[in-house]
Amino acid sequence: MIWRAIDLLHSLLAFLLFPVRLFPWGRKRAHFESQRTPSIGQCDWSFEVSSEGEFEQVKPWIMSLLKSEKKVELVYASESVHKTVTTLQQHFSNSLRLIPLPLLTHTPWSLVRELTAPRLVLCRYDFFPSLMARASVVGVSSGLVWASFKKRRHRLENVWWRRWYRLFYGTFNWVVPATREDEKLFNELGGIQVLSACEMRVPQIQYRLQEATTHLTERFPHWSTFFNILSDYPQESRWIMGSAWESDLALLDDPKLRQDLLDKKLVLSLVPHKLGAHWKEWLEARGFDVFEITPEWRGELPSSTKPQIILLNLKGVLCELYSVMGHAYVGGGFERSVHSVLEPFVAGCKILCGPKVHRSTEVEAIQSVAPMALTVIPDRASLMTAYSHLLVTPPDLTLRAEWLDNQAKLLKSNLVEVMRLC
Repeated sequence: MIWRAIDLLHSLLAFLLFPVRLFPWGRKRAHFESQRTPSIGQCDWSFEVSSEGEFEQVKPWIMSLLKSEKKVELVYASESVHKTVTTLQQHFSNSLRLIPLPLLTHTPWSLVRELTAPRLVLCRYDFFPSLMARASVVGVSSGLVWASFKKRRHRLENVWWRRWYRLFYGTFNWVVPATREDEKLFNELGGIQVLSACEMRVPQIQYRLQEATTHLTERFPHWSTFFNILSDYPQESRWIMGSAWESDLALLDDPKLRQDLLDKKLVLSLVPHKLGAHWKEWLEARGFDVFEITPEWRGELPSSTKPQIILLNLKGVLCELYSVMGHAYVGGGFERSVHSVLEPFVAGCKILCGPKVHRSTEVEAIQSVAPMALTVIPDRASLMTAYSHLLVTPPDLTLRAEWLDNQAKLLKSNLVEVMRLC
């Protein structure tokens, strides 16, 4: 009943915020929320994700169900996921229903009434009242994947917090923890079925890397021409800055990195977090030659056959690009939070990132397997010497293959166990 009451308050808030729909952002959000696909009848499973990263976590599971001719309802909160899931729905139009999460257009208990599946899977921190209300319905078996106490682990030392978390997570029938430490804490908390911790994205990332050449040939204009440019350098000398922000560009002020780029001892490709023409201006202002590739690139070669920096203003190619790189700097660590470090790790890159890793269970998992594979740079001053430091301490990746294989096995065993519990 408590979740239904909170859901009712959400409906009241949505009603009071109706004037927001008169502004461009509100109109855009309301339009997004209206793009649900038609009903496909009684479904077998419901899933909810907020981001592309969360969708990647559950995608192997969803694909397995769809290929088994099960019907799936997918609720998603972010517009960034829309294109990906719409493409998937076109291939499974009779067995996959898409429901953008109603935030501005929410009405009382809308998802409690609209979702039909007796099994509900939430992801990470997505405790939206309407979904929690659905999870608490009698006859609905619910679970939480990528579950983590990260940033809140200290609270479990307090008896009152422990009681609250036991009551809160007791809404679910089972959880898949994000890390081994979270698995231990959930077992100590009690009151819920705890499955083995695993990185559920690993098999999906491995598949994308295996299909990298095919994907890049389709999505990257004149891929073979670009790869020929990279091939002038050994893989260890190919660097990429992925999901880069302006705050990450201080890496280029490392004296040794700057000199090696000027001497053309390595090549650096940069994929911005947000695409735009300003990136070329920023890089040229630092004194570098920049060769920019956009979707309109016709394959012409740069004036120098070994450009100092290749700016890739392209979407949807970063994960696959890691497969041909040797080192990766992952952006976002000097902003709100670092982006995915798991993708370059699976690809075999040596990784650097900024200090904002408190929300990343991926960083914790990698550091437990190959601590020298990922360098977390503590501050901007250290960023300016990070390249030199990495060369002095090469990582040991000997346990990487074993860990990756184990994640695939854990995912498979977890899915079998969830099927049994549901």
